[in-house]
Amino acid sequence: MKILITGSTGLLGKALIETADRNYEIVATYLGNYDIDDNYQIKYKKLDTRDKAGYEYLFRDFKPKVVIHTASIGSPDYAEKNKEITWDVNVRGTQNILYICERFDAKFIYISSNGIYDGNKAPYGEEDEAKPINYYGQTKLEGERIVQKAKTPYAIIRPILMYGWPHSFERGNIVTFALSKLEKCEVVNAYDDVYLNPLFNRSCAEAIWKVVKEEKYDVFNIGGAERVTIYNLIQEAACAFKLNQDLIKPVQQGFFNELVKRPSDTSYKTEKMEKGLGIKPLSLKEGLCIMKEIRQ
Repeated sequence: MKILITGSTGLLGKALIETADRNYEIVATYLGNYDIDDNYQIKYKKLDTRDKAGYEYLFRDFKPKVVIHTASIGSPDYAEKNKEITWDVNVRGTQNILYICERFDAKFIYISSNGIYDGNKAPYGEEDEAKPINYYGQTKLEGERIVQKAKTPYAIIRPILMYGWPHSFERGNIVTFALSKLEKCEVVNAYDDVYLNPLFNRSCAEAIWKVVKEEKYDVFNIGGAERVTIYNLIQEAACAFKLNQDLIKPVQQGFFNELVKRPSDTSYKTEKMEKGLGIKPLSLKEGLCIMKEIRQ
């Protein structure tokens, strides 16, 4: 099967490539000032989702059967300061790829976000009302609305906060940032009033590959097993990697002076993920243990 993955060098894209079935033929698009070598299974191509003509050419040449659209601007603060480019990437970029999927009869998997929820009525199931409280969340919800009108089979995947090993040339995540500081014996401040059920990136990839293999084209909230605070998450990471937990200090929202407000509790119900995809959510200990084992 031919698969196209956009945003392939991000945390989720990396996990998708690492866990892909060997029988898949994959073209992986990305943006960045670096080059990645192809291999027998994966062909990398620099291509911006705003480049509609470029993607049309790629579709004509490669003819993917499934597109996994992970490409997105994911920083709420960046989105707030750069609304035009964020809308162009998160909304118009999604429109571009979906339109071409419809023309070339390709199935579409859209990666959304827990940022579509306001954080006031957790835990959230797939049918609960989406009420984003910042511009980033608005763009991801608008992407969902566009996809829901698709003329081709589609799935909407809503990962919650993910952790795992990123590429060295890509930005880290909340766990890798904390580990880096703890390894240098630096203090880590972490919110103890923000709740979620953190998700190992390979677990999210597993869910997406289940959608592809079993054609479960639907909406899924994807999360880990436990509802914890950011502070709890960093504590567990320090324990798994045998680092000094005394360096982790609990703080409250507002401590980091972020530009925009984040929801305080977007933890998920995982019943649909478990029943619909047959995937048991990983505990934090399990996910962090795997992360430690595969450290590169």
